Amino acid sequence: MAPEIHMRKPYSGASVDLFASAIILFIMFTQHPPFTRAEPSDPFYRLICANRADLFWKAHSKNKPNGADFFSDDFKTMITAMLQFDPSHRLSMADVKSHPWFTDSNVASLEEIVNEFG
Repeated sequence: MAPEIHMRKPYSGASVDLFASAIILFIMFTQHPPFTRAEPSDPFYRLICANRADLFWKAHSKNKPNGADFFSDDFKTMITAMLQFDPSHRLSMADVKSHPWFTDSNVASLEEIVNEFG
């Protein structure tokens, strides 16, 4: 859940849904969540709150295939922007749809999908 929900503050449905979408996308990509709770006291989320996304991504790159190259720069910038503590600093859906990670990502061919899930 987005931090404003944990803090029981008024929130925008679109903003918290986008936050949740970033978590789901992160899990789909890594097979684990980015943090335990979206609170400044959470060790991983604290890095996002403290504007130290570089350390957040460094920690999540450990034990990944290709290490630091596991996450593309576009993926990191998009997810970081979607997980911002301040909802007014998060991307909007229009921002996500126009983000380079979204627009420039290679789409798997039918053959690649069949080979992966076949």
